[in-house]
Amino acid sequence: MATLAERRLTAPRLEPWQDPKAAPYVRIERVTKKFGDVYAVDDLSLDIFQGEFFSLLGSSGCGKSTLLRLLAGLEYPSAGRIFIDGVDVTNVPPYSRPVNMMFQSYALFPHMSVEQNVEFGLKQDRLPRGERAERVGEMLDLLKIAELRKRRPEQLSGGQRQRVALARSLAKHPKLLLLDEPLGALDKRLRENTQFELVNLQERLGITFVTVTHDQEEAMTMSTRIAIMDAGQIMQLDTPTAIYEFPSCRFVAEFIGSVNLFEGKIVSSDGDRVVVDTRLGRPIHMRSFLPHPIGTPVTVAVRPEKMRLCQEYREDGVNQLKGMVEDIAYLGDVSIYRIRVGDGQLVEMTLTNIQPRTEQALTWEQEVAIEWSPTSGVVLTE
Repeated sequence: MATLAERRLTAPRLEPWQDPKAAPYVRIERVTKKFGDVYAVDDLSLDIFQGEFFSLLGSSGCGKSTLLRLLAGLEYPSAGRIFIDGVDVTNVPPYSRPVNMMFQSYALFPHMSVEQNVEFGLKQDRLPRGERAERVGEMLDLLKIAELRKRRPEQLSGGQRQRVALARSLAKHPKLLLLDEPLGALDKRLRENTQFELVNLQERLGITFVTVTHDQEEAMTMSTRIAIMDAGQIMQLDTPTAIYEFPSCRFVAEFIGSVNLFEGKIVSSDGDRVVVDTRLGRPIHMRSFLPHPIGTPVTVAVRPEKMRLCQEYREDGVNQLKGMVEDIAYLGDVSIYRIRVGDGQLVEMTLTNIQPRTEQALTWEQEVAIEWSPTSGVVLTE
């Protein structure tokens, strides 16, 4: 099922990042940021288009927060240029950029009420009192916190503080809103609900959002596109669906979700059909639209939910394996099975618990046969 952020992608129209004539709203042009001898961002180029909900995703130290701070003007690049709405802001101070940033800690002023916190940036910009009051009221209503206007931060829950911080960021009507781990302080249930609310809010306002997160589910739920980062570089940039279903390299395949990886070499290639010789003791048949010369070392990546139990195991069956159930994890909606196959490799399979049951579909040390379709995975060369 498509995420809320991807619904707009289902329409039969060309998205801006697919249109060579479309002008990016944010352009990061060969930007490098060094701290001493360490490259936090390494010769990185990136285009973000107006109205996107764009996510920078990666593990700690990959450079995503540094890149966000470069956009905000809290850091300046060692090399390269940054453009926002066609204007070079590379050396422009943060207070002169059409940007607002929401920090992970929310950074609310403890001595101020909710409405005073929301109004703070507008006062700094010397907006007339009437306009300030109108904008504050608009934001409080939009974020559904009008009844909290006289409370102070210590009187609010984590979710309420998050809304106040967001209202303060949006009150200045920024062209670009930067969010640094915006949901990190919330509990799981509240975080899930807030993800959908943020997407709906962003679509209603039409403001370009750029968020930093290490939470894969958060990025997949909210984003129009995701940039997977590692060591200051972008490993893959695409829609959530494309990144999950068609990772460009082994790093991305392993980083996003769970995956089974089978190493081998191409032994046959005919059109979009390839055969991979592996340690499994039998070849793997896959579909791949990229050319693969005979002998090319590759990795076949197959997601656990693409695996299924064999109705009939055959020695000559395509992509069929025998094994023993070694581990089981019951998660309510799904069960995860880890199966030790012939060569000793653990293969993970996910089964949806459609019907209520008191026992697992499979049990420990049960011999099973599993299979997958040649179209249910990707062949990676990196």
